Amino acid sequence: MKISIDVRYRDLDTLGHVNNAVYLTYFEYARLKIFHDWFTGENEPDFVIARAEVEYIKPIFIGTVDVNARVSHIGNTSFTLEYEITNGSGELFARGKTVQVMIDPTRGDKVRIEGEKKRFLERLLN
Repeated sequence: MKISIDVRYRDLDTLGHVNNAVYLTYFEYARLKIFHDWFTGENEPDFVIARAEVEYIKPIFIGTVDVNARVSHIGNTSFTLEYEITNGSGELFARGKTVQVMIDPTRGDKVRIEGEKKRFLERLLN
């Protein structure tokens, strides 16, 4: 899935490029877009981020970037999303990865990925 994000002035640091922490916010925005339907109605988000990685390749300045996100792995209780931040010309600025662990939202315990959630993730697996 690809989403476009306008870089905002508040995303910039004193050097005039996107602050390193904001890259994770861009990944989060893409993740929320992917799972929007999952979170509607009675459903609560039922995973937590266990790990986040960012490989910074080039600085991002004011403009528009694209975040490409995909499910790259589905385990028993966790799944992995991989991200790339590019511009309209395909120039690569960063790569990243997050590992999400499925939990029972009321108890906080890890749970198996099963049923509808597993089928949803399998459709996004590349």
